[in-house]
Amino acid sequence: MNFSDRFQPAKKRFPLVSLYLFVCAILLIWDKPALALPTLQLDIGGGTYDLTTETIVSSGDSFTLYALLKPNLKNTLSDTYYISAALSPMVSDGTDLGSFQFNGSTIDVTGDMVYGVPPLEQILELQGWDSGDLPKHGIYPTYFAEFEFQFSSANRATGYNTQDDAGQGPIDDPSGALYYAAFVVDLSDLSPGYSIHFDLYNTKLKNGGDIDVTQFAPFSHDAEARRTEQVPGPSTLLLLGSGLIGLGLWKRNMRGTGK
Repeated sequence: MNFSDRFQPAKKRFPLVSLYLFVCAILLIWDKPALALPTLQLDIGGGTYDLTTETIVSSGDSFTLYALLKPNLKNTLSDTYYISAALSPMVSDGTDLGSFQFNGSTIDVTGDMVYGVPPLEQILELQGWDSGDLPKHGIYPTYFAEFEFQFSSANRATGYNTQDDAGQGPIDDPSGALYYAAFVVDLSDLSPGYSIHFDLYNTKLKNGGDIDVTQFAPFSHDAEARRTEQVPGPSTLLLLGSGLIGLGLWKRNMRGTGK
């Protein structure tokens, strides 16, 4: 046996080892998007991702909010899910702050809202926060409205991570990894200086009537309206300018009369 023959078995094994490593790498890359998807996510059509607040934000007062579900044994397609629409910044006094539209329903702020932390309790005395409720994450306690819904098997979409692809919105796919529900939102009539923050969650009923959250969209995958600032139009500026001129003339006349 010559010197090169002694290494023939090693040469034969090397391609098999390389092939095994290559297949493993492909499987890891293939599975990564699926593994990275949270069970629940929110997205806003045309929105962007705010790296500071780690939230998907809208580009104006009117937008479509998307709830996304990747089902598992504890969070099924037939379950009932909830979206909390919370007043931001936090407000503790019930006052009239206008209204907003959520999927065709008008919500008076704060008249149609409840103060506290989600989920909405059936027993009013239990509305204060406990360990089974949604974590406050700098949003709660405040006034919030809760919307109940179910996902439809007809609304299925390709899997995507809203933190990485914020604003994309679901792409219909009959064999996709996600199910989605869409909600049209309009904050045009909400008082200036205020916005609405959105959270998505599932719940369960405990002994004693306490309702707790079982699963929620990670706070890196929640959503919030980034409102359009109201800029005065030319007619408003003209009226304002006329008023200031009139005020100046009045003050000058008053000085001239010694009053």
